[in-house]
Amino acid sequence: MSRYISSRAMVYGKVVEDAVIYGPSIIGKGSFIDRWVQIGYPSRERLLRVVGGGLEDLDNVSLGAKIGERCIIRSFTIIYDDVEVGDEVEFGHGVLVRSRSRISSRCRIGSYTQLDGEVKIGENVIIQSLVYLPHLTVVGDNTFIGPNVVVTNDKYPVGEIEGVKIGREVIIGANSTIIAGVTIGDRVVIAAGSTVTKDVPSSKVVKGVPAKEYMDRDEYEEKKKKHYSSAHHV
Repeated sequence: MSRYISSRAMVYGKVVEDAVIYGPSIIGKGSFIDRWVQIGYPSRERLLRVVGGGLEDLDNVSLGAKIGERCIIRSFTIIYDDVEVGDEVEFGHGVLVRSRSRISSRCRIGSYTQLDGEVKIGENVIIQSLVYLPHLTVVGDNTFIGPNVVVTNDKYPVGEIEGVKIGREVIIGANSTIIAGVTIGDRVVIAAGSTVTKDVPSSKVVKGVPAKEYMDRDEYEEKKKKHYSSAHHV
């Protein structure tokens, strides 16, 4: 596949060979679009109008996506149309971001993570590899999401969609599952492997299946401080 850049796109960054930029997409200054990346891929609604067509047909129905300045988008990532990405956002390989998602500035999105619908990500968020965030998930500023975390949006499949809200400065450990409709308060810590089935108040640490309160965030920070202090003296 050779590089394809829509005549409607505005590109101020670097787009390498084999990348595809659809529709009136905007690529900000200093951004890097790697090989086999697609920006502005049409949502299902628009794709169905041109099934069987080629790149130009997809281009014609695309609403485009907006990529901010100084972003890095690595190979095999697909960003749908009607997506906005802030400045200094870095993507791993094979990330999927669907239409109507919004990613604020200075975030890092790990390889093979999916933002599967209308997902809102705050500033300075780190999402590690193989994370699944479904439609209507909201993530607050300065939050860390470990690898293989799964958020759901359907408590009794197949049924009504209920989004999950994750507050600011939250830490979610690897392999945790967050059940549909849950609200996680600011500064919450969720231990690795936990299943969160109900709301978690701000500044609490929870663990287990189902997750239960274990300590406060301040206690967690003190334990963390002691751990690294002792490790440095070994």
